[in-house]
Amino acid sequence: MNSDRQKQHWDDELIHLGPGTSEAVAWAGLVIENAEGAHLTDIDGHRYLDLMGGAGVNLLGHSHPQYLAAMHAQMNAWMIGAHGSAARLAALRGLAALLPRGLARIQFYSGGAEAVESAIRLAKSVTGKFEILSFWRSFHGRTAGALAVTGGGHLGYGPTVPGVHTAPYAYCYRCPLRATYPGCGFGCIELARNILREQSAGALAAVLVEPIQGRAGNIVPPPGYLKALRELADEYDALLIADESMTGLGRTGTVLSIEHDDVHADIVILGKGMGNGYPVTAIAAPASMMDSGPFSMPSASSSSFGGFPLACAAAASVTSVIRDQQLPSAAAATGATFLEQLRGGTEGFGVVGQVRGQGLAIGIELVADPGSREPLLKSALRPLFEELLQRGILVMFGGNSIRLYPPLTVTGAEMENAASIIIETLGKFDRCLR
Repeated sequence: MNSDRQKQHWDDELIHLGPGTSEAVAWAGLVIENAEGAHLTDIDGHRYLDLMGGAGVNLLGHSHPQYLAAMHAQMNAWMIGAHGSAARLAALRGLAALLPRGLARIQFYSGGAEAVESAIRLAKSVTGKFEILSFWRSFHGRTAGALAVTGGGHLGYGPTVPGVHTAPYAYCYRCPLRATYPGCGFGCIELARNILREQSAGALAAVLVEPIQGRAGNIVPPPGYLKALRELADEYDALLIADESMTGLGRTGTVLSIEHDDVHADIVILGKGMGNGYPVTAIAAPASMMDSGPFSMPSASSSSFGGFPLACAAAASVTSVIRDQQLPSAAAATGATFLEQLRGGTEGFGVVGQVRGQGLAIGIELVADPGSREPLLKSALRPLFEELLQRGILVMFGGNSIRLYPPLTVTGAEMENAASIIIETLGKFDRCLR
């Protein structure tokens, strides 16, 4: 698909660009000229349905007119400084109106890991304790503290920030305890209790969890799991931190994904789609918690770019569109139909281990053998990725799972067409493997 022109562009970039580019982005090798809605167009005029979505960032769709108007207006006004602004007030009010009532205070940042670090500092300030419980296969960022709570993220980096304990997530398709839900009674949480009992210094400040594990392949926990985590945190007089960077603001069909389990979090981390492409993140918590020191001391919780007017204009526009277009409900309906199509269309495909998701956060786990559930090797994933790209569908992977993040404004017809192409491509791929 990629022309010599696009290959030459990448060769020119890689002379200066540092390593570590997203694998799917590197595989695609695209050079984009313009984008609109759910579609990207490259410099050769090829058009793609963008189900990668900047790893979940594309919440409203590319070049959403209301978003562009708000950004242009703010750029023509002022951009530098964290002074009071109409944009920041609108962003604060917009987020507060969407979030559960108790999450009344919001602080802005520019990156997801920065917000995670801030949430951890806040939890330590509120509780006076220092330990964090996080989960295998999680992803919270690549700064020192965020990397310490990221499952499996330490390899090659030596010692990490102390005080972190990790336990299995409720990945029922690959339960490390070889148990079966619901008969297991959440054995994974009982194991977490045992880990804390044996390893904790009695100073657990917070339980940090992704309501759906994104980078691991959009792993959705079973009903009741998040409620059980809430109870675990309460047992230890600790806070529950929900990292909703990937799932928040409507992607899973509710404003916060944790709401699917009728659970409240003490601290919520927001990011990704919150700026629809402009880098802005936030944490939200009750006022009583935000007032805790040392977090509440002057400059102790601020960020160089946090609260800058252009970032706030982006966030304010996103919250306005979410509300006006009722995007959580749209995501729930479109996602449910899409999942039904995928599950029905791939039934009997040995290569498809599990189709899962909530709203428009979708995962398709691929296996070499359906009996043993042996993961499909990466060497087999790239041809599938390239075949889908050839047919105009851009996806990404998490381990051996296809990850899909359409914009919440995607149409049912667009997703129906995507489902047909994905099913046909997986069917062809399945036949080749047998």
